[in-house]
Amino acid sequence: MDGDGSLLMNLGSLVTIGNAAPKNLVHCLCRNDSYETNGSIGIPGARRLSFTALAREAGYRAVHRVTELPAWEALLPSLLKAEGPVFVELEVKGHGQYAEDFQRLYAPAYRDRFRAALAAS
Repeated sequence: MDGDGSLLMNLGSLVTIGNAAPKNLVHCLCRNDSYETNGSIGIPGARRLSFTALAREAGYRAVHRVTELPAWEALLPSLLKAEGPVFVELEVKGHGQYAEDFQRLYAPAYRDRFRAALAAS
């Protein structure tokens, strides 16, 4: 499972997977056109970008794009039997803007608490 914002920041993983060609891998991408964990900020060029084309060019054996739940349910049994690597882009609805502004992630007090927790473990 992967998110579109995450994959966008790690495009080299597609080439690595395509080159290694693991026969038992189904790589599912949940696409909502946003960096969900950073407050649902839109990814650049969202509608111009084709993750399936990138996966195909990187060497995935098969690529699929699914936009409706019934299509996913119909495709899933064959995906689990397919020789990989297989890439599936699943179009999902985003959460929308988060009420929290995420500034606490960068606040020194939270950083120091995180460091202390790591040191204690």
